[in-house]
Amino acid sequence: MRLKICGIRTETDLQLCLEANVDAAGFVVEYPVPVPWDINRTIARDLISHVPPYTTSVLVTTGTPEKIVELIEYLRPNAVQLHGDETADQVSLIVKNAPGVRVIKAIRISVSESNNTEKILSMARAYAECGVAGLLLDSKTDAMPAGTGVPLNWQTARRVVEQMKIPVILAGGITRENVEQAAKTVKPYAIDLISAVETTPGIKDPQKIKTFVEHFKNMKLS
Repeated sequence: MRLKICGIRTETDLQLCLEANVDAAGFVVEYPVPVPWDINRTIARDLISHVPPYTTSVLVTTGTPEKIVELIEYLRPNAVQLHGDETADQVSLIVKNAPGVRVIKAIRISVSESNNTEKILSMARAYAECGVAGLLLDSKTDAMPAGTGVPLNWQTARRVVEQMKIPVILAGGITRENVEQAAKTVKPYAIDLISAVETTPGIKDPQKIKTFVEHFKNMKLS
């Protein structure tokens, strides 16, 4: 199982993640609503240029297909995570116009709707048909579009994993204390972290990164 740490804003943050041997580094770039992890494209391009060959760099953003494709062409990440309310048609357009870049569509699930399995499965199927490389399940609240610290319904998430033929990544309220249970229950392709390794939103904690990654790599999942 792979691990991504998202919301990297500085070279120090990136180095901490690389030293911990994470599989993917996520950069929130020019997000259209205020979030603590947002950076501009110039900073992002410099950071992405320092991501080594065997670590995946992930642009996390949303907006119009034109803006997203422009960001992809400027930053040249390994993957782009669409973390907004993109329609299936918009996702298909981005996939078509971003050759060589893996497109991951986040399905942001309101905490109040995380038990609505059929609705979530319907969304997952529609996005999977767009040619995306993977799906990401994340929680959202009225206050936060991401990084909520609130877990999803893991049984619902497991149903999505079981029915999709493409990788499904689990985010939303994953902590050092619950990650093993989340991994065993959902069996996702990867875990995506943000708030669990921060002192405050937007500020990474070196010790939390170190201890989380050590615990993650030593989990007994069989």
